Amino acid sequence: MAINNEILEKRFKEFSDFVSKQDGKPFVRFESSEFIDNNENYKYSVYNEARENLGNKFWKPDDVGTGKIKKAIDSAIKTRVNHNYQMTDNNLVDWRKKDNFSKRTNSRSIEQLFFDLYKSKIKDQIAFERLINEGLSYQFIAYLFFIKDSNKYLPISQEQFDKIFEYIGINDFKTRNNVSWDNYFEFCNIIKSVRDFLKTKDEKTTLLDAHSFLWILGWQLDSDTKSEKGQVTLNPSDNIQLPKPDWNLIITNPEITTDYDLSIFQALYSFENHQAYASQIGLILGHTGKTPQSPINLEIGHYAKRIAKHFDIEFTKRENQKFKYWDLFFNGWNEGDFFMWQLKPEIVIVLEQNKLTGIKIFSEEISNEESEDLYEGAKKTVIVNAYERNPKARSLCLEHWGTKCSVCGFDFEKKYGEIGQGFIHVHHLIPVSQIGKSYQIDPISDLRPVCPNCHAIIHLKNPPMTIEEMKELINAIR
Repeated sequence: MAINNEILEKRFKEFSDFVSKQDGKPFVRFESSEFIDNNENYKYSVYNEARENLGNKFWKPDDVGTGKIKKAIDSAIKTRVNHNYQMTDNNLVDWRKKDNFSKRTNSRSIEQLFFDLYKSKIKDQIAFERLINEGLSYQFIAYLFFIKDSNKYLPISQEQFDKIFEYIGINDFKTRNNVSWDNYFEFCNIIKSVRDFLKTKDEKTTLLDAHSFLWILGWQLDSDTKSEKGQVTLNPSDNIQLPKPDWNLIITNPEITTDYDLSIFQALYSFENHQAYASQIGLILGHTGKTPQSPINLEIGHYAKRIAKHFDIEFTKRENQKFKYWDLFFNGWNEGDFFMWQLKPEIVIVLEQNKLTGIKIFSEEISNEESEDLYEGAKKTVIVNAYERNPKARSLCLEHWGTKCSVCGFDFEKKYGEIGQGFIHVHHLIPVSQIGKSYQIDPISDLRPVCPNCHAIIHLKNPPMTIEEMKELINAIR
C-alpha cells in the first residue's frame, strides 16, 4: 500500500520535535534517544527474553503432546523483563489473552502446530490460518509471529493502529475485526514502508523502531485530543512519566507527602529491585494481622488524591470503573496469589537526589559480586538487608540455618502463611564496617538468619550484640 511521504515528513517533524523536547537535545537516532529507550525499547528486551523462554531450538518431535511446548509458549507470552533496571510488563499481549491461553487444555494438535511454526515445517500463512481456527485472537497470533522473527513480523493493537494509520494518510486499510493472513501481512508491509522512509533520517532504523515511531505518534494524537478537552492525563500503562521536577515538588512538600508516605517508599526502596508485595511492606512498617497490607493500600489512595488536588491527573480505571491509584507510584503485576509493587524509576531518582532513601539502621549489605567466591566490602546504608544483591550467599546461609530467627525462633511462614515464606533478614556476625576491606564470605560461619526486630536490637549497640548476648537478653526478661 502506497505511503504518502509528504504526510510522513510532517508527522516525522512532529515526532522529532516531541522526542527532542523529552530528551532535552535534538533527535538524531532511535538508538541514542533516552526517551525512546525508556518508553519503547523494552520491546527488544521482551523479544530476547521471550526467545530464550521459548527455547524452540531445543524442541524435539517427541516433545509434541507432552505439554512441554505449551509450557514454553506460556512462558514466552508471560515474559517480564528487566529493562533499564526496572521490571517491565510484556504489554504486547493483553493480560486476559495470556490468562485464557494458560487455562486452555493442552492438546497434541496445538503443540504440533507450534512445533511446525517455530521449526518452519510449514508456511507461515498456513500456520497463521490454523491458529485462527484454534480460536486464538489476532493480537495473540501477531505476538507469536513477532517472537518468531522480529525482522519480519510485529505485535499489533488493532484499534490503536487503525487510528495511527489514518493519521499518516492511510484511510482505506483497517485491522480491527479483520483477522486474516492477508490483513496481517499488509499491516507488516505498511510498517516496513514506514521503516524505509525513516531510514532516510536514520539509516540504522529497524522494523521495531518504525513500530515505536508510529506508537509514539498515536500517543501524541491521544494527548492532543485530551488537551483539547482540557484534560491532562497520566496513564502509567503508556510508560509516560511525570516530569522529574514535579516529583521533586511532590515528595518534598509536607502538605502532600507525609512521613508515612515516605516510609512506604523507603521500605520498598530497601528491597532488591525496589519491589515487594504490599503485605511485605506492611510487615516492615510494623502492621500485623491477616492483612498487613490494608493500611498501605488505604494510604496510597489518600496520597494519590492529595497529589491530584495539586496536579490535574486522570487516573487509570479498573474494569469496575474504580481507579487504580497505586500505578501513579508503582509498576505492578500479579505473582501467583499476590500482587507485586515496584517503585517507579523517577521516584527512586528523586528519593536518592534528596537523600530520602531510608532510615540508617544497618551499615552492611552483601555486594553485587557475581563471582563463584563471595566477596563484600561495600558500605551501603539501607533500611534492611533482607534482600541482598548477591542471592547466592543468602540462599547458602538459609539452606544451612533455615528461615527461623536464630535469636527468638520466630517463623514468618508459620505466622503469616505463604506470604511470609522465606522472609527473614541475614545478619553478619562480623560487621563489614569493622573489617573495612573486601573479604571472602563463608555463608555458614559468617551469616545468620534473624528477624527484623532482633536485627534492629542487635544493632542498637556498637559493636553490635552477638547472637548469644541477644538470647541471654531475651531469657533475662521472660
